[in-house]
Amino acid sequence: MLFNFIKIARRKLWNKKGSTSTKLFSLAIGIVSLFYIAIYLYQELNYDTFHANYAKIAKINTAVESPTGNLSLGLSAVPVGPYVKSQAPAVEEFVRINKEYGSHAIKHGDKLFSESENIYYADSAFFKVFDFDLIAGNPSTALDGPDKIIITENTAIKYFGNVNALNKVLLYDDVPFTVSGVMRDIPSNSHLQFDFLISMVTFFKDRPNVDQNWEWFPMNTYFLLKDGHSTASLDEVLRTVPQYLEKSSTNDQYKLSIEPLNGLHFSSPKLGELGTKGKRSNLYILFTIGIMILLLAVSNFINLTTAQLSVEAKDVSIKKTVGASKRDIFKQFSVESLLLTSFATIVSILLILLTFPFFEDLLGGNFDTDFLSNPLFILLLPLIPIVLTLLGGIYPAVKFARISTIHKPKPDGKYNNVLNTRTSLLIFQFAITSALVIGSCIIYYQLNYIQNQDLGMDTAHKIVLDYGPNSTIGTAYESLKQELEGIPGVESITFSSHVPGQTPNGVATQLLDVNGRSSNGEINLNLVDYNFVENYGLQLVAGRDFRRGPADETSALILNEAAVKAFGYENPEDILGASFEQWGGNGTVIGVVNDFNYLSLHEDVGLLSLKVWPEQFMKITLTVTPNNVKGTLEKLESKWASLYPSIPFNHYFVDDNFKAQYDKDRQFATIINVFTIISICIGILGLIAYARFWCERRKKEMSIRKVLGANAIWLVWKLLKSFSIPVLIGFGIAIPITYYLGGQWLQEFAYRFELNWYFFALPLALLLVLVWFSVGTQTLKLVLTNPVNNLKEE
Repeated sequence: MLFNFIKIARRKLWNKKGSTSTKLFSLAIGIVSLFYIAIYLYQELNYDTFHANYAKIAKINTAVESPTGNLSLGLSAVPVGPYVKSQAPAVEEFVRINKEYGSHAIKHGDKLFSESENIYYADSAFFKVFDFDLIAGNPSTALDGPDKIIITENTAIKYFGNVNALNKVLLYDDVPFTVSGVMRDIPSNSHLQFDFLISMVTFFKDRPNVDQNWEWFPMNTYFLLKDGHSTASLDEVLRTVPQYLEKSSTNDQYKLSIEPLNGLHFSSPKLGELGTKGKRSNLYILFTIGIMILLLAVSNFINLTTAQLSVEAKDVSIKKTVGASKRDIFKQFSVESLLLTSFATIVSILLILLTFPFFEDLLGGNFDTDFLSNPLFILLLPLIPIVLTLLGGIYPAVKFARISTIHKPKPDGKYNNVLNTRTSLLIFQFAITSALVIGSCIIYYQLNYIQNQDLGMDTAHKIVLDYGPNSTIGTAYESLKQELEGIPGVESITFSSHVPGQTPNGVATQLLDVNGRSSNGEINLNLVDYNFVENYGLQLVAGRDFRRGPADETSALILNEAAVKAFGYENPEDILGASFEQWGGNGTVIGVVNDFNYLSLHEDVGLLSLKVWPEQFMKITLTVTPNNVKGTLEKLESKWASLYPSIPFNHYFVDDNFKAQYDKDRQFATIINVFTIISICIGILGLIAYARFWCERRKKEMSIRKVLGANAIWLVWKLLKSFSIPVLIGFGIAIPITYYLGGQWLQEFAYRFELNWYFFALPLALLLVLVWFSVGTQTLKLVLTNPVNNLKEE
């Protein structure tokens, strides 16, 4: 009996190629979409879980409370790790990690590269706390001495080719380092991402006495707890650190807290912490989209299957007449659905194999696909067609099984509104599609808004040469400036420690407030050249710019308006001449600049100070003429190679560097857009197939209307209007949902566009045009056909 059902189902599916292919494609795309979203969620929810002791690893954070505001740091002072281990029996081991900022020249033989953002210092206990694979070297001794460096597998190939890199020498800013270990490349779902790991002994070698400094926070400090202990067992020790119970020398108050590793990825961002943050809200959105796309495909399946009720009714009636029971009819149509969903599952697997590299790139990173070879996952694969059959095949099977032996089809005249019997499914489909289209538009408008927002500074046609910390260039920067200014195409040059889009160092700053009292606050500090303000087009709202000469070097300070207000001054003029102490130096405030957005528009303008300090310069900003940027770059590179052959020519554009802060937002927007297009395709394909079937059913009625004098345009409009009703209702359902969710997402930006009612007009117009085009092609074909031919066929 089952074999007979399968044989009949195969023949029926083959005979209805159009409807079958639409249902097959819709279901396959729905499965593929849900699969990719599922592995993305799996990757995000399993951050750092590859460490065997991930549940026992925790990290220290520091909250800084000052008169000008509070700071949340993902960092701690150097002595915190050893102190907590000595005081807390729950701690088995600790490791401190310091991220090296700026560009560094690393060389082996004739291979010279500029490396940045991928260099860490770490204590020798690193491999006791974290489970990273060391494929060469001894994990117990690899970081126990000065000038030792561990590199990743890909980095070893980059510098040494296929030669064993262990015990080889790398020149790090012209200092020889011994490769003490080679590590397997780091998984993409690790918040620690680096290519070079340097021994902490090396860090301390050039920084004497930092192990006694409780008010400098350069370290990410991690603890491995003993079995049976939780992070709560450290609370008392962290609350009673003697150095923080006393009043600090800067009047700041410091509070330590502990955070488990398995909650780090989704916790609120903190200054200085390592790795990128995930957003649970984005995961909820993607999960919802995956389910919605699958339900969209299932509703297509139900709609197209039940649309054939009148065609199948005669066949079912005959079968019942010759003895078939309701159960037999139910089984037949269930087997047909199961066969189709099984084919859809096979097609989806083939599509995944073909498109995996594209989606891996789209979703950002190399995904851990080990679970695909898990026997449990393989055993669950056959459940996919069964679940889809239960979702989409049971209702049509029940409906067909209820057809009576003597089936009386409804007269065509009763079908004045083709959507009467299936309006709910179509409304559901268009509500889903409308929500995705509106969501895509919200993201697009916001990203476009922030990219076109006036930043309060000039970033156009500016090239940055990032040479990193180099005292030789720092002290001779004026002569280098003269050399580079002589290159055709270079209009102006300025030096600095940071450029827009990069977070400057936060430093304790003591300054007289509006009441004449000494007040302290944490302020970002950018060390700049004398012409930095002019070069970046900043506006002086009070005071003056820097003047060349020893008087302004390190002893003159320029603040932004936000910093002025933080110290209680309403009028920027009033702060001029105020004495300050900052980073071991002192002097007076000489000027105030406008609040320009030097960081992402996710946040309000932060407190900023500018000071001249040539030895700390690490970057050169060159303003170039826009007509021959490529030629200017070639000349700059040639000149740089002749002046500094041991320092790589590392360059980027200021505006590109600033826009890079929105890479995660753009990636999320791309993901949403791709799945929105998929949902539109599924919906439109289903609509076209349904409209084609419906037109076939209405051929006689339309032909009679034309014979009686009905205008073709009127007939098309009548049909389009009836199909537009579910679009409008579905769109109306989607508006309040997307308005709320979109508003919540926009709250993540300090600067955002206003979500008004007229914003929804464009998505609605887009959907209506797509629906009218899809349905219109079918209806035009119907009404333009000679009615005599249709009536002869009938």
